[in-house]
Amino acid sequence: MNLKKMGAAELERCVQKKLQQLSNHSGNKALGEKIVTKQQLELSPFKAVPFSEWGDWEQDPLNNRSWQWRLNWLSFLSYLMAYHRASGDEAVLDSAREGIQSWLDAYLETDTSYPFEFIWHDHATALRAEQLVLLAYYCREHAPDWVSKHAGFLTYLEQALVVHGQWLAKDSFYSEHTNHGLEQARVLLLLGTVFEGEQAREWQQTAIQRISSELSFAFTDEGVHVENSPAYHIFVFKVFLGIIKDYPEEVLGDLAEQFNQFSAKALAFITHILRPDGKLPPIGDTEQLPTSDAYRDMFGHRLEYQHFLYALTQGKQGIRPPVLNRVYPKSGYAIFRDQWPAKEHYEKAFHLIAKVGCSSRYHHQQDEGHISLYAGGEDWLIDSGLYNYINQDPVRKYMRGRPGHNVPIISHASYAKEFEHRLSAWQVTDHSEAAPAPQLTMRLDVLPPVVHERKVAFDAAAKVLKVEDTVSAEDSQLRNVTLQWHFPKDKTLTIEDSQVVVTSPTGNRLTIEFEGEIPDNLSVAKGRKEDRVFSCISYKANQVEPSQVLRVMFKERRGLNVTTRFRFAMAEDKVAPAPEQSDIPEHSLKTLLAASRQADPVTQSVMIGNASAYLALASSHREQGLGHVSLLVNDSAACEQAQAQLREHYLTTWLSCRPLALASTPPVTADKAALKGLEGIGRLVITPTGFTEKRLTTVLLSMLPPLLKRMTKTGEVWISADLPESLQALCTTWAEQRGLAVSVVTGLDVAMEVSHD
Repeated sequence: MNLKKMGAAELERCVQKKLQQLSNHSGNKALGEKIVTKQQLELSPFKAVPFSEWGDWEQDPLNNRSWQWRLNWLSFLSYLMAYHRASGDEAVLDSAREGIQSWLDAYLETDTSYPFEFIWHDHATALRAEQLVLLAYYCREHAPDWVSKHAGFLTYLEQALVVHGQWLAKDSFYSEHTNHGLEQARVLLLLGTVFEGEQAREWQQTAIQRISSELSFAFTDEGVHVENSPAYHIFVFKVFLGIIKDYPEEVLGDLAEQFNQFSAKALAFITHILRPDGKLPPIGDTEQLPTSDAYRDMFGHRLEYQHFLYALTQGKQGIRPPVLNRVYPKSGYAIFRDQWPAKEHYEKAFHLIAKVGCSSRYHHQQDEGHISLYAGGEDWLIDSGLYNYINQDPVRKYMRGRPGHNVPIISHASYAKEFEHRLSAWQVTDHSEAAPAPQLTMRLDVLPPVVHERKVAFDAAAKVLKVEDTVSAEDSQLRNVTLQWHFPKDKTLTIEDSQVVVTSPTGNRLTIEFEGEIPDNLSVAKGRKEDRVFSCISYKANQVEPSQVLRVMFKERRGLNVTTRFRFAMAEDKVAPAPEQSDIPEHSLKTLLAASRQADPVTQSVMIGNASAYLALASSHREQGLGHVSLLVNDSAACEQAQAQLREHYLTTWLSCRPLALASTPPVTADKAALKGLEGIGRLVITPTGFTEKRLTTVLLSMLPPLLKRMTKTGEVWISADLPESLQALCTTWAEQRGLAVSVVTGLDVAMEVSHD
């Protein structure tokens, strides 16, 4: 099997563009320079370790499996390519060659029986193959003289890639329906694309079938990834997005359409799960870090992207989402807010997340029923986070287990031995997304024979969270039930009889009260002592800090029904005021045109849609003897219809019609032909006539920004009252951001008397 030449069209995105990105990456360059000139190996995000030569592939200098994993998928090759691109020093490629040859000589002829985990690890094997592909093409493209000197090594590397392809193609090696399996299929598709021959075509077909299966499994029909972690939702979503972007339609077949079925919902989940501080919540195996925007090209023509952008930029860009609260009953999440504040107060919002249940084995934690709460610019109820993937680590054990979450500890009850029991042992029995009082009721049977029902109700106006817990079992066993509520270390917890007061250095204050049954004991535990972990949180991988847990104990109960009320009193400067609502005046078209006649004349009018008002606009220009109307419509048929009307009213001189020809596949950009000559626009009229709502959304998201830029400083935007509310908000927001006057107009699609003089 031979690698195709770089010029092959199918390699443009999956190889050539990736090489450009990684070899021009300044961070990669710096890390490569450390290896070659400073003898330091820094496998990001880990700290640097001393480096002298390649060879000890099973070392563990940081006592961390993830570091070993990165070493054995040869992640450092990207660093060396970037440093060679910047320096041109062949010694850099010599170092890459020595590393690859060392690994291949030691392990290429072994198999999965080899005792070290990361030699033929499912995920590491895939990523290593990708690194080798990219290095082979990088050398061909940027170091042809070096390649001619090391032809034998390049042949050896290609043979190694064939071996990797054979491993990845094996059904027995494939980790089906996991993010690892998806990565295996993605790289098998890469290998099937870069190699020539029948074997490569078979790899490609196998990869496409697997990716389709992974796509069907990975996300619920609510658009939420099943691996129990917001971070992995984003990671896997981006992997699929990359596959769709990297390969042409003739390779992907129906995959692009399959992806399109859920992708907008997946983006919307990110919008809602992002915290008011712009970070991901540390639920499941998630680090509390910001995320990035990798979605503009694919979703820039969708309104969901503008909502995501508002959440990502904390109100600085995008359009405020129209929905406050979201419940995903099939996926096991509920997300409640008090508001989407303006950018000046964005971080002060309330943001509550309930994690109801587990959807798959991967990255699961024992967090059924957990609640996280952020409010007034800070954390209150917290989760435990990721920490690391070392299952023997006592901190990792704590974070994965029930003690690390805001869930009850119940004696004489435990998880079933068969993991699959957990997948169906939870359900959302009732919920409401209605503001300002969303609620959720869940039933949890994860600890047989105990049934735990938890109702979560949020009063956004009063800033009160109410959690009602009911614990029952059919046997007569007496049980201890301990409710757990974890708080950050900066909070002060004061127990006063059966009430708890939680204060913050910011001046915010929380009072916790219990209704129904009275606790037998209230206590606070903090941090850890040697291997005993009481309360900790990991905001970033491999880092941990102490937190504190309020333990609310009910002793020897056959059942329990208790309501915990969390009542917030926020400092004055920590409350987000309600967003100001734009007071957009509403006028009839006749009124606005009459007012225009008395103001400075408009020389350029643009109208989107073929509402009958275009006749009145053209007539207005004829009356003033100045200017022109440009009509932007859905298709040429609409243009022909408009031209007939214009001829009937002797207005053809005053209006030109332009059908919009937007791309049918992303990225969808403005129609340059339709924009030609449109400058100094004094009046922009937006109507829905002639468009489906989906098509109109695409038109506005792509055409509105360049049209607004072409408007005069005194220009006016007239928005049809018939425009869907979400699109009215879009047009109003963007127009006001440019300081333009906005009016809502009625009667745009009503026939008006047109002067024939």
